[in-house]
Amino acid sequence: MNYTTAIEIGSEKIACAVASTEKEPQSQTRILGYASVKSRGVKKAQIIDIQEVTKCLEECLGQAERMAGARINNAIVVTSGPGIASQISHGIVAVNYQNQDITEEDVQRAIESAKAISLANTREIIHVLPQQFIVDGQGSIKNPIGMTGIRLEVDTHIISASSINLNNIRKALNILGVNVEGIVFSGLASANAVLSDTEKELGCALIDIGAGTTDVCVYVDSSIMHTSVIPLGAKNVTSDIAAGLRLSLPSAEKIKLFLSNEENDDKTPHLGTKRIKIDKFSDEIPVSSLNLEEKITSVSRKIIMEGIIRPRIEEMAEFINNELYKNELKSQIPAGLIITGGGALTPYLREILSKMLDLPIRIGYPRELEGISDELKSPASSSLVGALSYTATEVEDRRMPSLPNFGKLWKNVEIKDLSSKVMHFLSSFIPKNK
Repeated sequence: MNYTTAIEIGSEKIACAVASTEKEPQSQTRILGYASVKSRGVKKAQIIDIQEVTKCLEECLGQAERMAGARINNAIVVTSGPGIASQISHGIVAVNYQNQDITEEDVQRAIESAKAISLANTREIIHVLPQQFIVDGQGSIKNPIGMTGIRLEVDTHIISASSINLNNIRKALNILGVNVEGIVFSGLASANAVLSDTEKELGCALIDIGAGTTDVCVYVDSSIMHTSVIPLGAKNVTSDIAAGLRLSLPSAEKIKLFLSNEENDDKTPHLGTKRIKIDKFSDEIPVSSLNLEEKITSVSRKIIMEGIIRPRIEEMAEFINNELYKNELKSQIPAGLIITGGGALTPYLREILSKMLDLPIRIGYPRELEGISDELKSPASSSLVGALSYTATEVEDRRMPSLPNFGKLWKNVEIKDLSSKVMHFLSSFIPKNK
């Protein structure tokens, strides 16, 4: 039995999930432990106070370990933020001339060739995703292994992140004795959890709305074509409600969740607010039932909807539309938008995005897992669920450059010869008596 731990460090929450993977009779992911704590020291998915983040991580990991009954030593971390960037790169290698059959080693060499790009010292590659392979001029090949050819090319989509933020993540976890096996972009992790193979093949855009940022991942013909991060999230809507109605952020969040429950009705039992009998013919929100900190008597749905929420969602829609338009992708995603993340159930989000972007839209829920996974059924948990399917092998090569194999270097050196050479070398530093 293999264990996988995924940690998400977000602007609103820090979450951790521990799962076991049983390969027999078929690969099954079973949740053993889960914990989530309110995030501190993080803004727009970037660490701004490493001491506060370390305290939150310690609390979260402790709860997850107690539930799973196991010590967390290694983890895959989900990250996002404005430091994420992407670019396309092309790699080319010659196939082994002896048999001219393309092997897995040839594919890896081609991908390594594509990674040889000019990158700033403050950036680090976290994903190298093949879009297509080209064998002797024939393109649109998804898996060239076993094919015959003399030249192998690959088009890759490379995602990089700020090395400063990644090093802070590693440092915070190393303080707690946890080794970071790899870093996963939250948009890709969410896509792994909510998108179907058909949607990827037809062409679709995943929109992962977090608290501080929104991730965009576009798939065309089953390949990732574009990734980006929009500096807006669900917390912006909460802040607008708080500013517009002169309320505290907790009170504004309660109103937003109430409106979300009202719109989605029975689809959102995870939001945590009590079900209140709603009079849909009234414009007034029953604020007395929400236990707000402020003593207010009435709040108008129309004012919140038209004057506060709509302008912010329209701004988000413009960002998304610009990402699709400037990369000429809008006509290539007939499957439309799949919205997930903690902000996916923001009130009136689907209605406004559908009208402005003129695309089909659905809410993306993560696939169901076995074990204690009730907390992971919400769109807010999509990236965490998706990250659990990444193994250490899949992310390790992207985390750090390969090191020399010292076992091979010393394979043919006998211990007796080695010791005599070392002694001879050291004796050269000892002064001789004259």
